[in-house]
Amino acid sequence: MEKPINIEITEIFMAKAGKNGWDNCFHGTIKRCTDENGNPIVYGKIKVDDQIIQASARDQWELGEKLDELVLVALNGANLYQKQGTGISLN
Repeated sequence: MEKPINIEITEIFMAKAGKNGWDNCFHGTIKRCTDENGNPIVYGKIKVDDQIIQASARDQWELGEKLDELVLVALNGANLYQKQGTGISLN
């Protein structure tokens, strides 16, 4: 009897800066698996400049939306906690 082949499939995935941020696209990988109840989970990991963003979701569509938002956080994170027009840091 032959041993089953142990194969892991990794897909290439893209995220952009928000819903319409096609001028800032980044590529990474996703992996698909199931949770302890057998429900599908998709994990994504993408390098944005010198940062790594990661997310998980029920499907690749939800994952794409999360990663698109995280690209914005990675690109603009230094300015996220400033109250606009005051120069006051909220962190």
